[in-house]
Amino acid sequence: MPYFSIETNKKIDIKDTEKLMRKASRFLAEMMTKPEQAIMVAIKPGTPLIFGGTDDPCAFVRIKALGLDKGKCPEFSGKVCGFLEKEIGVPGNRVFIEFTDIDGETFGYNGDTLA
Repeated sequence: MPYFSIETNKKIDIKDTEKLMRKASRFLAEMMTKPEQAIMVAIKPGTPLIFGGTDDPCAFVRIKALGLDKGKCPEFSGKVCGFLEKEIGVPGNRVFIEFTDIDGETFGYNGDTLA
């Protein structure tokens, strides 16, 4: 059930945002070895953000997953930063990533929880 949310101050037109969502979905599924059918992606381009006192391209990313292996977060961080630099031109030193391990008992899906 991984959730991948990218907020960026980069302006991206709707057509390119749709392409980026598909790429991000495939990317996260591969990175986390999860079926793409379980991945949810949100892209919020043009979000008012400043980082380090400037409005140079930056991003805030959230990755939430049931059973997140915290030991893999440094590896995931490198991969996510590489993905963002390649796909939208945001350098890794302008990205914050929030990793959250979800408790299945408090996460709903399809009229139930993931417990």
